[in-house]
Amino acid sequence: MSQQILLQAKAVSKAFGQKTILNSLSFTVNQGDCLAIIGPNGTGKSVLVSCLLGEYSLSAGQVLLKGKKPSDRNLKGDVGVLLQETFIEKKLKVSELIAIERSLSKNPLPLDTIYDLLKFSDKELHQFAETLSGGKKRFLAFILMLIKQPSLIYLDEPTTGMDTSTRLYFWEIIEALKKEGKTIIYTTHYIEEVEVTADRILVLHKGKLIKDTTPYLLKKEEKDKLFTLPLAYLSLFDTSQLAHFEEKRDSFSFTSKEPKLIWDYLMENNCPISDIEMTNRSLLDHIFITEKEEKND
Repeated sequence: MSQQILLQAKAVSKAFGQKTILNSLSFTVNQGDCLAIIGPNGTGKSVLVSCLLGEYSLSAGQVLLKGKKPSDRNLKGDVGVLLQETFIEKKLKVSELIAIERSLSKNPLPLDTIYDLLKFSDKELHQFAETLSGGKKRFLAFILMLIKQPSLIYLDEPTTGMDTSTRLYFWEIIEALKKEGKTIIYTTHYIEEVEVTADRILVLHKGKLIKDTTPYLLKKEEKDKLFTLPLAYLSLFDTSQLAHFEEKRDSFSFTSKEPKLIWDYLMENNCPISDIEMTNRSLLDHIFITEKEEKND
């Protein structure tokens, strides 16, 4: 059974003045997909979300949602958005915000369901929303967005400011929404959440789409090995020849695509196995590490 294409991005480019932010991105999103967009800061994730929402005019290309421009008024009721900045109306209590959002929705969530999702105390429900902690305000904005029961949900760095328990609960709700058949597109820096939650992953780097894959396929890709050793063994290596070399207070690390050669070399130089730490480094790690190194140059 073929899946229905909900959204199409065709050679999408966006520039601000002379600076190109997005460079000819093309992909489709099927109904019911949970799609993660990842990449270093400044690579265009948030701009892409704004383009998919129809908030920016494109420098080139086209975005279609259900065959229409995403800015089409008839689509607004089907789309829920949680932007990176949390906007909460001032001088309104949590319960008042909920009532207003319900009054503006054609088919709002039942009040009991909203309260069950929020898990706020009576005190929190009746206090001014602006007095909540940053993480609580972020979570409230998320639940307020769900009140109109959108079928397509955009989330830009959704768990920013949330504590660990709130983050875990947030993703429990996302899993429930996935089971309901909602289409979810989100950006995040938390790679472990992507690997567990996303059905597909778009990897952006310097405004380009360098990977359209799945968590399973990404894990199967060839990985470099990351070696970490005590500083006592630093003299064994020409550090200028080591990839992603990093020296710390009492250790140093580097990556290698030929781990057996490194391992044999260490054995020949009487380096005890107990001193050798070797782990996998994925494509995603490389993207963020490369970006960090470029900023330091």
